[in-house]
Amino acid sequence: MKAPIKHHQLNSRFTIGFDVWGTILDLDRVLDLIALEAAEYIGGVLPEIREKVIRVHGEARKLRRRNPNLSPQALLEASKKIMAEAFNTSPSRIDEIIRNAFERAGESLLFPDVPPTLSKLSEMGLPMGIIGNVLFWPSTYTRILLERTGVISFFGEIVFSDEAGFSKPDRQIFLYFAEKTNTDPSNLVYVGDNVVEDIGGVLSAGGFGVLISRRASSSRLIIPDLRVALVRDLRELIEVVGVLDRYRGE
Repeated sequence: MKAPIKHHQLNSRFTIGFDVWGTILDLDRVLDLIALEAAEYIGGVLPEIREKVIRVHGEARKLRRRNPNLSPQALLEASKKIMAEAFNTSPSRIDEIIRNAFERAGESLLFPDVPPTLSKLSEMGLPMGIIGNVLFWPSTYTRILLERTGVISFFGEIVFSDEAGFSKPDRQIFLYFAEKTNTDPSNLVYVGDNVVEDIGGVLSAGGFGVLISRRASSSRLIIPDLRVALVRDLRELIEVVGVLDRYRGE
């Protein structure tokens, strides 16, 4: 999928940043693939293996939040160690399991509301980029999936924690992204599925946070004064940007 030719460009000051897992790519599906590989390599009942993978992923996220001074690279190694201990195997074996799981992954990991949203934002002339964390696997794996699904061409700047040296919700990674994209932090609109790491992080940097919650029961909500919005479908981001553009123009 190639980015379409831009026609009616919006004279906007905003840069749109995206989280990856849970926002663009389906984290649950990739954890399913990891569980499947683990069951084949290590043995065991698949539902129990999947439950363990999900639990370990949660533990690694807690480790990241409770140890803000832990470097992304150290966190990457620590998270693999946690999974290795849970499955009574070695970190190198976990590497192999994850690598094989990613080789199985394809376009099915892409949420269906992503391509039309990125195409529309591109037509509007809005610069887009990615700010992502790493757990269990390096950012190179995620970049390969972004290429495989065909969406990487929409993003001008891609910043991952293991490359930048900061992890979300540290405001430094958002400020780093803003600097690389020549964006005033107050004009950064960041979309993610995690309240703490995504919304809390961009707010701390002075930007605007859009929480994507595809299972939310509540309707779309946009509160410009609080610099937050809630959407259930990524395509609703188009309206959010329009509201913000009118609000900032007042």
